[in-house]
Amino acid sequence: MKNWFKRGLFALVLFVIVALIGAAVFLLTFDPNAYKNKVEQLVYERYQRHLKIDGDIELSLFPRIGLSVEQVSLSQRQSEEPFAAMQSARLAVAVWPLLWNRLVVDHVAVNGVRVWLERDQQGEFNFIDLLQKNSPTPTSQANVNLAPIANAQAQNASLIPDANQAEFQIDIAGLDLQEGEIHFFDQSSQTQMRLVNLELNTGRMTFGQPFDVIFKGALQGDKPSADAKLQGQAVVSLEPHLKRYAAQRIHLSLVGQVGAYEARSATLRGGLELLSLTEDLRARQLEILSQGRWQDDETTLNKVQLQLNAAQLNLKRNLSIVDAQKLQLRLNGLLPVTEGQAEHKVELALDAPRLNIQPEQVQGEPISLSFKQQQGTTMFGVNGRVSELKGPLSELELGRVQLDVARKTNEAAWKMDASATARWEQETTRLSWQDVVANLNVDREGLDPNPANAKLTAQGDWLWAEKKGQLKGLWQSANTQAHFDSTLEHKENWQLGVAIDAQGIDLNPWLPSAERTAARRNPAEVKNSQPARMLPDYVQWDEMDMQLKLSADRFRYQQVELEQLQLQAEQKERVVQLKTLQAKVFDGAVSGSAKWLHESAQAELALQLKDIDLAPYTQLLTKQRWLAGKGDAQLKLSTQGRSALARRAALTGTMQLKAKNGHVVGWDMWQHVRDANEAVRNVFGGQIVLPVQQYTAGSSTPFKSLDYQLQFNQGQGQVQKLQWQAEGFKLSAEPHSYVDAVNQQMDWGLRIDLQKRQLPADHAELAVYAEHPLFIRLSGPWSAPFYRLQWQRLAHPVVQQAIDSGLLELLRTKRGSVIGLETETVPAPPANNPKTLGNTLKDLLQNK
Repeated sequence: MKNWFKRGLFALVLFVIVALIGAAVFLLTFDPNAYKNKVEQLVYERYQRHLKIDGDIELSLFPRIGLSVEQVSLSQRQSEEPFAAMQSARLAVAVWPLLWNRLVVDHVAVNGVRVWLERDQQGEFNFIDLLQKNSPTPTSQANVNLAPIANAQAQNASLIPDANQAEFQIDIAGLDLQEGEIHFFDQSSQTQMRLVNLELNTGRMTFGQPFDVIFKGALQGDKPSADAKLQGQAVVSLEPHLKRYAAQRIHLSLVGQVGAYEARSATLRGGLELLSLTEDLRARQLEILSQGRWQDDETTLNKVQLQLNAAQLNLKRNLSIVDAQKLQLRLNGLLPVTEGQAEHKVELALDAPRLNIQPEQVQGEPISLSFKQQQGTTMFGVNGRVSELKGPLSELELGRVQLDVARKTNEAAWKMDASATARWEQETTRLSWQDVVANLNVDREGLDPNPANAKLTAQGDWLWAEKKGQLKGLWQSANTQAHFDSTLEHKENWQLGVAIDAQGIDLNPWLPSAERTAARRNPAEVKNSQPARMLPDYVQWDEMDMQLKLSADRFRYQQVELEQLQLQAEQKERVVQLKTLQAKVFDGAVSGSAKWLHESAQAELALQLKDIDLAPYTQLLTKQRWLAGKGDAQLKLSTQGRSALARRAALTGTMQLKAKNGHVVGWDMWQHVRDANEAVRNVFGGQIVLPVQQYTAGSSTPFKSLDYQLQFNQGQGQVQKLQWQAEGFKLSAEPHSYVDAVNQQMDWGLRIDLQKRQLPADHAELAVYAEHPLFIRLSGPWSAPFYRLQWQRLAHPVVQQAIDSGLLELLRTKRGSVIGLETETVPAPPANNPKTLGNTLKDLLQNK
């Protein structure tokens, strides 16, 4: 027994000595660099990627297997472009666990890792082939058809990975990564981002067992531009045999600029799980919080606060499946305002208690979305709600969709509540809505009645892929019933077309009365109020191409009432054109065209009015009823400016009027001359009656024909022609008679020639004034001018005798001034550069 033991012990010692000698000889003679080409060939045969090891490989076997390598790179699949590279890596492997099919690594240190991730147009990442377990590619039997075998294997293979397939276990004491870089490029969106200066440390790493990960780095990007610091930690679990990768207790924080958003703080918490075999991404107890500032070329939002919560969120690749539980989104911030103004708040909220979207079936509880803007007393808000989701995604029924919109300002408040049944068709990307019912309510000072109400019933659809839709229905409000058909389409820009066929359209219930508004509003509020810009104000209507066709039996706007209206208008390239206008108006007919240029704020108007009633026409132009009878009018005007004052100052063009057998309202010429005659006759008695010198609604003077032409140039209208033919006299305008459109003043010199032989019998006593012309000056506000007899210009002997006898002194005593005694005998011509209100204020400021 002793001999046997001695012989065994001796053999064991001899074996150890031989093993040590063999290991020493192996270490002294083995060169791992000789196997570089073999390793590179194996990698290419398996993955069709080029592996390059430019540095030396160092190997040690005692007391552990140690490996260090430098300058290693791996290419993209079937390309020379780099996929990954590293400067150096070191690791040590325990020998004995290898006998039990376990890889135990004491520590891994990697330096200078760079990875280029890419996502193609189909959504595939460039590393998917590395995660797949490929079968060896046969190098022979090229003529053998393996498709039947592959199909049979695919049919029998289970979609659920088998945990028993894990034949090799890896245990790493820890990973230390320094100076890493991860580059990302998305072909579809052209997104380019990179994570640089990456440092990563892990705890003990074992497949199937959770381990800690801590990392930090800098996020940079070109599209979008980014410069932010990123750091985080999580508990990670890797199960490659199950194609499952999970991270729990995630705490990720970011500070810096990402695109248009500057994050003062941003955190992500929760758990994520990736199932690469089924291409599922699952999130649990997800929470995203952020504070910062958003600023791009169009919008600035300060003090942004974002909160996103989801108890459960499951996503399938390309969002083919979405399963969300208790999804909530809250976003608020402040829009910039000028100093002294109230804060302009913006709020957005989304609530989806349960939403499950699958191709075969979509289910969900009511989803609500709200948006609100508020600055002081000005507010705009939108609330939307989808009651139910049912049916397959290809033909999804949205149930009853509700939409409430409201806006409030200091002057007015309006709200609209709408509802409709909606349907989504996936194949044609068509969203259709039926049974649309919308009620509009406007409460505004000066409306009559107040509030104004309207009802809209319609149906329509929207094609998302083609970016076009339509809406047609019926609009009903006070004195208005109109059928409409509208289309909206986006080609190079947005194009809106509207066709309206109405029995009657009355816009007056929606227009506030200026008198009632002024009476109810506080002047201080008008002065201090500044309109806040709400969401509808951001729509650039002038950039949109529009077409309008309007046919209405009756149309009313303010004092204008049209019948049998036919109108065609369009807006294109920021130019609005009224191409066709035909209607009956003022018991006559009107036709014309107009143009407005947004860029230069220029306007053109051409109107022809035939056989119209002159009373409402003149009252529309000057707010006074100046003429009665029938006549023709023609306007050809142009102007420029973005305010009423600027447009009046730039008014240029002609206005013509021809009429027969009518009356001039507000002035009785015969009575005016008779009053003057009585003043002349009574001068010796010392008691005179002054002629009426202002507009009098009950007075009028008939005419047989009236021909009038006014030429405007930069807001100043020169009377080119005024010929008034009547029984017993002729009236004409003197040179330099003009109208000032800027200040709404007029100054006309009128010459009256009495015709002795044609004097009416009841005016026979005025024959003495037929020998010489009479001169009257019409001046003052054009809504209520003064008529003044030019006494000193009258060459009649009886008038001169009365003046010598003290007529002018009596007139002065009667009124406190000499009525009709002006230093100039004819109206002064308008200045070439008329002084506007702005010039006057400028002169006053310069004189201070």
